[in-house]
Amino acid sequence: MAPARLLQQQSSLTRSPTAVRRLSRVLALAAALVAIAAAGVSLHAGDAPVVITNVTVLAGDSLEPQAASVVVTDGRIQAIVPGGVPVIPNAAIVDGHGGYLVPGFIDMHAHLMVPRCAPGPDGTAFDRALSERMLSVLLDFGITSVRSPATPTIAGLHLRDDLNAGRVLGPRAQASAELINDASLSPEALRSLVRGLIPFHPDYLKVYSRLSPDAVATVVDEAHAHGVPVIGHLGQTSWLEGARAGIDFLTHAADWSDGTLPLERRQPYADAIAQRGALRARIDWLELLDLQAREVHDTIAEVARRGISVDPTLIAYDTKFAGPHGGAYRDDPFADVVPEMLEDWKTCSHLTDDWTADDYRRWNAAVPTLHAFVRALGHGGVTLTTGTDVTNPWVIPGQSLHQEFELLVHAGFTPRDVLHMTWTNAARSLRRQDVGLIHPGRRADLVLLRSNPLADIRNTRSIVWVMKDGRIVSFGPHRVQRSTTPASSRP
Repeated sequence: MAPARLLQQQSSLTRSPTAVRRLSRVLALAAALVAIAAAGVSLHAGDAPVVITNVTVLAGDSLEPQAASVVVTDGRIQAIVPGGVPVIPNAAIVDGHGGYLVPGFIDMHAHLMVPRCAPGPDGTAFDRALSERMLSVLLDFGITSVRSPATPTIAGLHLRDDLNAGRVLGPRAQASAELINDASLSPEALRSLVRGLIPFHPDYLKVYSRLSPDAVATVVDEAHAHGVPVIGHLGQTSWLEGARAGIDFLTHAADWSDGTLPLERRQPYADAIAQRGALRARIDWLELLDLQAREVHDTIAEVARRGISVDPTLIAYDTKFAGPHGGAYRDDPFADVVPEMLEDWKTCSHLTDDWTADDYRRWNAAVPTLHAFVRALGHGGVTLTTGTDVTNPWVIPGQSLHQEFELLVHAGFTPRDVLHMTWTNAARSLRRQDVGLIHPGRRADLVLLRSNPLADIRNTRSIVWVMKDGRIVSFGPHRVQRSTTPASSRP
């Protein structure tokens, strides 16, 4: 992207409260783009070919590091050439200086629109301008594709279209319409609701926690009749029931359903909900969960057999429940990367405002069980992907995906496992064959890292530059980067 065009796209930032911070980022990027252009490197798809040299490539499904050059033409990867530099007439050369070239990261649970504490001047809770700034930050962290599992239907899908047409700077996006969660609707009313959403061309529909198994099955049946897959954030319906109803994707690390607990433990769980509320009772659910029980075994087997992917969003649980008021995430070096969001996190009311020190203690003691359940999903053949649940409180845009990587490693997965989740598994779950791999024919969505992420998952943060569709769109987050430790691993 040319510096002038980049500055033109970002000119509205000078009117925002964050103008100085954001303009500094834009100017730094523009200066770097000028430097690259002066060196003769074209950044535009459709111009001369680009050859990225002097890199170790994590290519294909195997992710085996190989010294190679990568040829990019018209925004696509044309070839991976082991060894030296291929001779291509009129090609621009980008020297990777011994770095690691990897695919762009994919966040499978990134809501496109940012809700505010109070409605804005237009009476809506979602802030389009702020959402655009948040999405541009995702690129800084190497995130080139996202799935938004619940989106305001009209405004959100319009933003999706603007992203994909290049009218807004940010990752390419697939998005659901607004979630379906009204338990009072009849089967025909649910079908009518689904039919009413289809003309807006959602990539998905999403069923939520209040819907019964019959209601979930009704939505899935009607959505599938129109060729639209369904994402489930379930609760009243267990994952096993959702899988048998034909649901396509599941979100979060657990269903919190009594159907996943052994029969004799369901009444204690119901008592906990009645006494402490559904949110606090998640602690009881983890304490009552039996990973060896038939219910867990059947759930994992059915979800795996049907090829249903799950994005655990461990970071979303850690930010909510590991400590009061954001816990360790308050002091993260990137907490204010989108300052308006940080301000809302500090001032809005939150789900755990009434939690006690003992609630947090019990949650942290139960987290190993949650991690063990996610580990059992992966070992049982369930396709796991990486997601964050950004825009939720303290889920820091961009940074949170790298924190999710660390939490998954802390849960027992290897860096290679986690990288497969964010690349191969995510691309397959998106049903896309143009992203997620460095392979000829795929989009040139690439990230140059200084260090090997297979050796240490924290190296996914060592971003030198980010390329989307063959264009360098960022030189990484403009913050002092330092090593961080997942909150769940602290004493």
